[in-house]
Formats: sequence, structure tokens, C-alpha cells
Amino acid sequence: MYSNHVSSMIFTPVKPLPEILGEPRLSEDILKQIYSDPEAQLRFEQLTVPEREALLEFCMGNRSLKITYDPFFRNIMHPVKHPDRLNRFLSQVLQQKVTVKGILPREGVRLSNESSLMIMDLLVELEDGALINVEMQKVGYAFPIERTFCYGADLLVRQYDRIHALLGENFTYKNMRPVYVIVLMETSPAVFHKYQETYIHRFTFQLDSGLTIDNLMKFIYIPLDIFMKMPHNKLTEMEAWLYFLGSDNPLHIQRIIEKYPFFKELYRDIIDFRYHPEELIHMFSETLLVADRNTVKLMIDELRQQLSERDATLSEKDAALSEKDAEIKLLKEKLKQQNSK
Repeated sequence: MYSNHVSSMIFTPVKPLPEILGEPRLSEDILKQIYSDPEAQLRFEQLTVPEREALLEFCMGNRSLKITYDPFFRNIMHPVKHPDRLNRFLSQVLQQKVTVKGILPREGVRLSNESSLMIMDLLVELEDGALINVEMQKVGYAFPIERTFCYGADLLVRQYDRIHALLGENFTYKNMRPVYVIVLMETSPAVFHKYQETYIHRFTFQLDSGLTIDNLMKFIYIPLDIFMKMPHNKLTEMEAWLYFLGSDNPLHIQRIIEKYPFFKELYRDIIDFRYHPEELIHMFSETLLVADRNTVKLMIDELRQQLSERDATLSEKDAALSEKDAEIKLLKEKLKQQNSK
């Protein structure tokens, strides 16, 4: 049941614009292409019927594709194949010009096994040595603020290990570069909804004396659900990027392309998946696998939370009963004393 729900979140039932995203294809042609590749055929037949239908509907041109899922995002935004795209996006988020040196492997990161219905996880290094961890969370409440501090500290330690190993005795802490944790949330926690007119929150440490210091850990939170509810009349490039990541509404797509023609190439690359179903099936299968694994962990976390809340409620009830017992005992003592007079 959940897997079918995921397929609808990836291949959303919003019909794309033919003039932007290409003309429809026949299902017979798509199936012929899939079955001409033995590996693609095997992966396709391992999908559930609703998953196959969703994939075919996208290839036919009857559905859109959300690229916020990790395999698709990496394909569209890969810094080696498309260096300008990730540079432009991160430059908008960080409010400064940046150049991505490359994607780093997650292996070796101490918290790499942490997940919370994470649908995108990208670790990159900039030309100046700074590290950036970009997270896209389907359910933001499962990614508490406390976890971002752990991620930031984890990146600092990883950077320290690498630089220290490289420089040896010549290492000084002045060699350390900033680390950034950027968290985009499709459904954000309640704490962010207290600020309905703010869709981006930047956090850094500051001394209460006002003394300025170079801070190495920086955090940026972007609740996309709040962003979508706000009017964006001028449509800055930053807003265009967030629409690109968070919306497949044809009206949004049309508006983005009209003001920033640069995005037309990105949308064309998305639709190019329709003509390469063999690659699409591989990415779709990988996405479903990660989604299922993270969902299980999320369900365990939620169960633990429910048990914790139940235990807390029972403890409160036990305390209240104990207090009542003490009151009754005291009342009995008073009555006993009065009767003995």
C-alpha cells in the first residue's frame, strides 16, 4: 500500500505541458523498448502493477516527475555533467557565489545510517574546501533541529580528519573551512508554521557580547509547504528554484521558464527520462528501495515516540494515584484520631 503511494508521489498525477515537456508516447512503444533490455525487463516485472502503471503514465506524458528524490536529483543536478546548475542553486541559497568541486561519498560519515524518510541526501565540497550537506525531507517533523547540529558536527569532524591527514604537522585550525547543513522540507514541523511569512531560516552562532567570530557551522532550513502558500509576485531566482524543486504545477513551470529560460533545459532533461525507460526503471527501483527502508525506520521512531508518550501518561497517572492514596491515608488517620477522643 505504501509503495503504491510512493509511486504516486514520484510520478505525480499532474499532466505536463506538451509545448514544454514534449508530445505523448504510446505505451506499446515504451513496453517494446523496456522488453528489449533484459535487465530493464526484470526490474520492470519486479514492480507492483500500480508502480508499473505510474511509470508508464509518466513515459506516455500523462504524469509529471518530482526530481526531489535522490537518484533523479543527482542526475539533473550532477556537478560533473551540469556544473552550472548546482552552482547556481547553492549560490542562491547561500547568498554568495559558490563553485562546487564535486560530490563526496557518504561512506565514512558517522551519521550516514541516520534517516527520517529522507528523499534526497547530497554531500558536496566547494572549491574553497567548505562542505555542504543538502537534505530533502518528505516529513520534516522527523528531522528535528537537534539532528542538524549533529550533522554539522559530523561534517566538521570529517573535514578535520581529511585536512589533518593531508597537512600533517603543518595543520592548524585556521585551515578549517565552514560546513553548511541545508534542510528542505516538503512537510515542515509545527515550529516553522509560527512564521507563516518566512520560508527560509538561516542560523549561525553569535556571542552575546556582540563580538564577531568566524563560525564554522551554518544551518539553513527551508519549509517548502510554507513557501508554496505565500505569494511570489516578483519571482526571484531563489523562488524559481524552490518552485522547480517543490512543484509540478504547469502554471508554475510556465512562469519559471518565461522569466528564467535557463530552467527550460532542466525540464527537458526531466522529460528525457521518458525516452530512456531503462535508466528510469533503475532510478525508480532505487528510490522505492530507499523509501521503503526509511519508512520502516520512521514507523519504528513513531512507535517509540508513542510508547514514550504512553509511558509518560501512565507515570503521570501513577503519580496522581499515589497522591490520592496519600490523601486517603491521611484522611483515615485524621478520622481515627477523632474517633479515639
